[in-house]
Amino acid sequence: MSNKNLYLKLIGFLTKKGNKSKALKIVNSAFLNVSDKTGLSFSEISLKLFDSLNCFVEVKKVKIKRGSHFVPFLVSPKRRSYLIVKWLVQASLEDKSNLSFSEKLSSEIQKTVVGNSSRSLKTKAFNLNQALSNRSNIHYRW
Repeated sequence: MSNKNLYLKLIGFLTKKGNKSKALKIVNSAFLNVSDKTGLSFSEISLKLFDSLNCFVEVKKVKIKRGSHFVPFLVSPKRRSYLIVKWLVQASLEDKSNLSFSEKLSSEIQKTVVGNSSRSLKTKAFNLNQALSNRSNIHYRW
């Protein structure tokens, strides 16, 4: 996966009502802030983001007869990049501080790149724990 793909997915995810210029401004300022604080280039930041948030398994809810089960599924590379962007944006939206969205996004990216305790890393760990605890339901995949 190229670094540009993650960047474009992040811009596409943040584009609301066709306002792509606003999404570009948010993402560029977030990456610039992280680059200033960590001293890493854009490609190094996006590579570390992909390495730290990359997951190969996702848990989905499947209904069988009258019950529902959580079933682990393998994740395609395209879906992996979507999940990375989704977890970053979701963690930034959950931040209740009085900062702009670009500052929230940059702090989340910085925490993830440096390896501090970030919400997106916790979401990834929760996803992995769910997959491991529900691996007995793997026979429900089809």
